[in-house]
Amino acid sequence: MRGHILTLLVATCATGAWAAEDIRAPQGCLSAAETREAVARSEVVPPVTAVDAARAAASGGAKVLRARLCRRDGVYMYFITALRRDGRVVRVRVDGGTGTVASVR
Repeated sequence: MRGHILTLLVATCATGAWAAEDIRAPQGCLSAAETREAVARSEVVPPVTAVDAARAAASGGAKVLRARLCRRDGVYMYFITALRRDGRVVRVRVDGGTGTVASVR
């Protein structure tokens, strides 16, 4: 059983594509300092803009638990995890360049 779980975990981590169905943040996420630099260079919207968009998309008075900015092939994407008042965890993907919600799960 552990072997199957480990295999699944490795296979999951090995997929780098940002498919619309896959909302988990991939490897290659930026540190806080790198995020500040990307914002200063106007490459991405500030994290607060992405968080506000995620809250609105999650609805139900969601509380943001985690927000990460990741980059792949020159494309920035915020991956935000929020907890709704009803206890559901919602994962929101926000385009880093525009601040628009790409997907909610």
